[in-house]
Amino acid sequence: MQARDSLLFWYYWVVKKTRFLLIFVIILLILNSCSAIQKLQISQDKLPWKSSGDVLIEDDFSDDTTGWEIVNNVYELKGYSSEGYLISINNKGGRSISTTGLQFNDVKVQVETHKLTGSNDSYLGIVCRYQDNQNYYRFFITPDGYTGLVRVVNGESSTLPGGKMMYNHDVNQNDGKNLLEVFCVGSQLSLVVNGKLAVTAEDEQLTQGDVGIFAETGQGGAGSFVFNDFIVSKP
Repeated sequence: MQARDSLLFWYYWVVKKTRFLLIFVIILLILNSCSAIQKLQISQDKLPWKSSGDVLIEDDFSDDTTGWEIVNNVYELKGYSSEGYLISINNKGGRSISTTGLQFNDVKVQVETHKLTGSNDSYLGIVCRYQDNQNYYRFFITPDGYTGLVRVVNGESSTLPGGKMMYNHDVNQNDGKNLLEVFCVGSQLSLVVNGKLAVTAEDEQLTQGDVGIFAETGQGGAGSFVFNDFIVSKP
């Protein structure tokens, strides 16, 4: 009788421990799966219920809880303001980028922007297929009337054929407001300024990434720039 009770005790002990270990393994698998899901980024333009022309993101920056970066340090100030999303750079030769935190392949990105303060020796515009600050496309205008397109790969900047910095009379200069539209569709890259095609180029180096806005100061010193009505849609 005692032997049978002893066997039953050990049987239930083993079963209990086995169940515990099994539950523990299942919990670990679930936690690992959740972590993987969080890291997985699905291109917003590839969602099956999105059609050509559908808006993927729209923000007028009137709500300061929509997830754009808020930074205030010795180098830059960026965040929501009464006039829109503000990027202020405190030194010459500085660049500041703010992105959505999402993933895209083919998109149309548009924003209204203008210089608030500072020298005309500055750049402002849209970034596309942004993977990190070492890999992305940068479409820009300058307050003194120039446009261009720069590819950044592994930290090396290069001007694409067709993206060379050129004077463009369609740019509203100085503190004038400009509507920028960028198309990143397959290998075709384009910048439209105030409804007129300004830059077009072809490149297959970068195929996906985030989108966002940027500002950069030149040798003229510090500057502040405002962005409004940011819209991302499926082309």
